[in-house]
Amino acid sequence: MLVEQINSNKIIITGNIKTLEESQKINKSIDDLIAHGSRNIHLTINDSFSMTSTVIGYLMKLVHHDKVQLSMNVVDSRLYTLMNELCLVEVFKVSIVSH
Repeated sequence: MLVEQINSNKIIITGNIKTLEESQKINKSIDDLIAHGSRNIHLTINDSFSMTSTVIGYLMKLVHHDKVQLSMNVVDSRLYTLMNELCLVEVFKVSIVSH
């Protein structure tokens, strides 16, 4: 899995999100943006069909506790379906896009 910081508020994640180490890498990248003053973060998730509960919990904390504005583009419809089943599409402002 590859995590790329594109600018002061955008991260692109390529590859499947499946391990604790990958989750920590994503969380650290987002923490770095926040440490530099970003309060509006956009994630693009290119290939992953799932997301670990660690990342989901971290994103929930950002939105509800830290009041960070989050938006997310996902390419795989299975990840969008998961977000929808967990009632997180509106919370994380998830959109499905073509690759």
